[in-house]
Amino acid sequence: MTANTTSDVSHRCSIYDRVVFSVETSLQNSSTTTTFTVAGNVLRGEKKTYEMKHRSCAQMLYGVMKKNRSRVVQVDAGTGEEDTYGEMLDRAVRCALWLRKQGVKRGDIVAVATHNHLDSFVPCVAAVFIGAIVNPWDAGMNAGHARHFMSLTEPKVIFANEQAARVALEAAKAEGVETKTVVFGDRPGTVAFTDVLQGHSDFEVASFRYEEVTDLRDTSLIMFSSGTTGLPKGVQMSHDMLLRLLENKDLEFGNMTPLWFSPIFWITGCFLNFMSLASGAKKIVATEFDPQKLCEILVRYKITWLMLSTSMSNRFVRYKDLPSYDLSSLDQIMIGGATLKQESQDALKKHLPHTSVIQCYGMTELGGLAMIQNSNGASGSCGTVVPNCELKIVDVQTGESLGPNLQGELCVKTPNVMIGYYKNPTATMEILDEDGWIHTGDLAYYNEDGEVFIVDRLKEIIKYRGHQIAPTEIEDLLQAHPAVMEAAVVGIPHPTDDDHPVAFVSKMPNKEVTEEELVTIVEKNFIDAYKLRGGVKFLPSLPHTSSGKVLRIALKNMAKSLALQ
Repeated sequence: MTANTTSDVSHRCSIYDRVVFSVETSLQNSSTTTTFTVAGNVLRGEKKTYEMKHRSCAQMLYGVMKKNRSRVVQVDAGTGEEDTYGEMLDRAVRCALWLRKQGVKRGDIVAVATHNHLDSFVPCVAAVFIGAIVNPWDAGMNAGHARHFMSLTEPKVIFANEQAARVALEAAKAEGVETKTVVFGDRPGTVAFTDVLQGHSDFEVASFRYEEVTDLRDTSLIMFSSGTTGLPKGVQMSHDMLLRLLENKDLEFGNMTPLWFSPIFWITGCFLNFMSLASGAKKIVATEFDPQKLCEILVRYKITWLMLSTSMSNRFVRYKDLPSYDLSSLDQIMIGGATLKQESQDALKKHLPHTSVIQCYGMTELGGLAMIQNSNGASGSCGTVVPNCELKIVDVQTGESLGPNLQGELCVKTPNVMIGYYKNPTATMEILDEDGWIHTGDLAYYNEDGEVFIVDRLKEIIKYRGHQIAPTEIEDLLQAHPAVMEAAVVGIPHPTDDDHPVAFVSKMPNKEVTEEELVTIVEKNFIDAYKLRGGVKFLPSLPHTSSGKVLRIALKNMAKSLALQ
């Protein structure tokens, strides 16, 4: 993965029309120089060409796993159990043989809904080997989401843990979808994953051949969007996109020891698993995030590279015993999912002075990263545009491209852009314009150094008597209070004022703060329109989506109920 970077602006024009930036980047202990330009208020990453050595992801993964068969591919962080590339390849081949015997063929959909464990990614590799489409589901899905997933993608087979298998069986019955359910564990009405691996002769395994991809433009993955404002949409990604991701040597792990908690239905979890395999690396497999367990894992396995969501980062940096652990092995923390506030990023840098704390920006629809910070970048930014990507900030009303320090909608163009939303051309046209720009829905701006700052989601903007209020500005202030764990601000509908801002707050353990205190802090630091006229509502914890983002739709529903009182 991209590692420590330092930025140097090599040329600055008096009129900000065309600027060439030079960024020195250290990747796996070797330095390279990348550039991006700004012209006509469009920021363009350096044009890079990556050698395509393989015809398909199946060919690449099969070759890497066979070549490294004696190396450890993964370690269970809880039990210490190790798994070699050869052992994982054997299970993937046997799973692929079983899928073929069930009639699963190229282009069919194979769903996977499970937590992280040593077998969780095996069905994904098996599906790639036979040319099937991988479709990760949220293992913690409720009945409504399960029925939505089932009716949308109609998988031929779903691999699930025991909890998800129960929900999937009910959803398949309710939606009338014929699907086979394979369970990691034991549940009536399903096939045990251990049985899937049986009944294949040594000859069948030894003579197995992966499926050749005839058209790299075909769909290889369907990932679900985060669903913060409605039901998740199925994002289609091509074989070409995934192969280019894995061929990009700037994004391989090499000899690093990586750790992430992202399940495979998060884009980070899915991609990091593929990248780790393609790199021949050893990953540490962890399930549920907990600050204390994280510190113990970091020390025990000498983790060098760590991926955390914003919520995880906030909990990690506020863990009271953090200073007592020797975390000197940790070279880099990558943070994604939402913007980490400046105060939190600065606090991480203070606690971990030897570690690069790097924020990045990506979307499932973009097929990966569009921006990444350099090590000297401004805390709170999501970095500068990556190679082969373009970005611009456009006026929400006119669509005009804006210059530095002007807020508008962030639009991104990337060669890894999605094919489209599965069975939803209307939604595809709403986000992807005819010129290939993804309209992200994020309100943002960039500074004179090309660093991009996310202000808020456009749909989350609160209006009070004509004033537009970015909730994150209030949230940043509230979260700076030592007793506030997390804060989210939404609008309570008002008959004459449009909305009244209300703050939902969860407290730090064993610390207290009052509603009056927080209302006063906001009142003293912002203009009158920002005043928390809806008050402060304390919750034990804020609701989150399965991808770790604050579930604002749930908070908005709470706010609507407050308006009726």
